[in-house]
Amino acid sequence: SYNRKTYHFPAHFHNNLEIVYCFSGAQSIKLGDRLYTLKKGDAMILFPHTVHEYMEYTGTMDEPTEVLSVICNNKLLAESVPDIVTKHAKNPFLPATKVSENAAFAFERILSADNDIALLGWTFVALSDLLKELALSPLDQNMELPSKVIAYIDTNFKEDLTIHHLAKVFGYHPSYIAHLFCNQLKIPFRTYLGAVRSEYAESQIRTTQKSLTEIAFDSGYHSLNTFCRCFKKHFSQ
Repeated sequence: SYNRKTYHFPAHFHNNLEIVYCFSGAQSIKLGDRLYTLKKGDAMILFPHTVHEYMEYTGTMDEPTEVLSVICNNKLLAESVPDIVTKHAKNPFLPATKVSENAAFAFERILSADNDIALLGWTFVALSDLLKELALSPLDQNMELPSKVIAYIDTNFKEDLTIHHLAKVFGYHPSYIAHLFCNQLKIPFRTYLGAVRSEYAESQIRTTQKSLTEIAFDSGYHSLNTFCRCFKKHFSQ
């Protein structure tokens, strides 16, 4: 969650369900080729296998932006909510009028939850109400390979990953993997890998006492200079 100016995170793609709720202000989110703007009380469910980007809201606001983003591990949800791995939402945006008081209360409790069980429980409460308001359709099977590639990167980003390495792992020509990123995922491979590494490094800076050099190498970089350049580029976007 954050309470400041609107947030920017470049186009990315992952295998988890992401629930976004706006407490105040405004936040723009680009999903595929469509731009949505969440304002007070609005919510959005970003299903797995969808490319999305957090973009700064360019309009005027009378209050600071406070947004909650809950990224849910599918393994914890799939047995109870199988639709999250087999379907996607035709329109993932839910205006405040479709967000129940129950769901809004759950988001408030997520902010104050002090243990994982409470977080999971209130997430189920919010999700159960929000899913009732969405029209779902079967997942496009053409997204199966991108899903596997992204899952591999998210698990192995500390390794020396290249397009050629991914091509060998998945049995495709390197140009096909590069095409997959640029045309299906709408983000270059290096940009996505840099975003994953930078987000991990940012969490290490906040939560550990490691030096920047240690964090750089632990995040998959071979030099501190390269790490600093990529880190600054990612967070200055």
